[in-house]
Amino acid sequence: MQRIKTLDSMRGLAAATVLFHHIFTRFPHLFAGKFPMWLESVFTSISDLNMEAVLLFFFLSGFSICLSLKNDLPVNKINFNIYTYRRLKRILPLYYFAIFFTFVCGLIIKTAFLTDDFSLKNLAGNIFFLQCAKSYKGNWFAPYGDNGPLWSLSFEVFYYFFLPVFLFVMLRLNKSSNFTTLINRRALVVAFFLSYVCGFINKRFFIPYIAFSSLFYVWYGGFFIAVLYLKRVKDNISDIILQLLLTVLAAAIYYVYPTATCYHLFIGSAMTGLFYWLYLFRHKFPGSILVPFERLFNFLFYKIGTGSYALYLLHYPLLMVLKQQTTLTIIELLIIIILLIICCIFLEKYVVSKKWGFLKRPYLPARIKD
Repeated sequence: MQRIKTLDSMRGLAAATVLFHHIFTRFPHLFAGKFPMWLESVFTSISDLNMEAVLLFFFLSGFSICLSLKNDLPVNKINFNIYTYRRLKRILPLYYFAIFFTFVCGLIIKTAFLTDDFSLKNLAGNIFFLQCAKSYKGNWFAPYGDNGPLWSLSFEVFYYFFLPVFLFVMLRLNKSSNFTTLINRRALVVAFFLSYVCGFINKRFFIPYIAFSSLFYVWYGGFFIAVLYLKRVKDNISDIILQLLLTVLAAAIYYVYPTATCYHLFIGSAMTGLFYWLYLFRHKFPGSILVPFERLFNFLFYKIGTGSYALYLLHYPLLMVLKQQTTLTIIELLIIIILLIICCIFLEKYVVSKKWGFLKRPYLPARIKD
């Protein structure tokens, strides 16, 4: 299926937001007193959307995975092997390069052998995608080398390989071989309650996969909308009511139990509803005011989006190196960031173009018929 340009632009927006957050919070002296108060307030508001940007990454990932699958769900051996190969070749090369790059930056700023973040134990945890943000109480592993953005990659990879199991179970429970819109609705409800249950369990004791599952609903929200998009479902009252009920319920739970996880799940639910209404509006009014807005949006963020994964992984260790340069000006920092974005665009393009054939193997051996 042809790529949807606006999706890449949204990734670019999310990556730019995370990048700006880290610049704004790690180089406060470059902003304090240098801009009008109203503009500093705008900068602060943008920076505060850091976590929402990561949730948008999750949502867009679920949406994109569904588009790439079409009707070939990874619930049999052949489809699972193809799906696994495509996911691994997209994630692993840049991810492991980012770990190496983080180590090199640690050598430059002389922290590589001074903190537990660079320990072999922590490296092993990151290699096997078991790391969580340091804010998770009781976490087993932190992002390698204090490269904060790496925390979300363990969540992402977990969703990739939990999805086949999740879809397989949903199909079996519904005694169907076709993933219908009805099953899709039921799956969204299951994902909703699964995430809340795991979120509450995670408050009592920490297990990585339970922590990862606590935000699965956000990721599946993207998958859910993509199913409707592929099936050309138009303003189905059942979908509208379902999303409204889940969003209201998420808001009520957050009101009663105001934790970070409950807030994130409420944002994910609202995000699902928002994208659904945007899809309906775009479908009903193809020549609407959204068209020029999309063109402007794509002009601003599409190119960044094509290198968003590399930018997300690599920007933080570079910022830590730059932070050591006490005489760095905001203009110099801006020039370096622009060069970084350009490098990330070409790097990601190169990595995506490679086949990485060694990753193409029978992860689930399929029976070969004579």
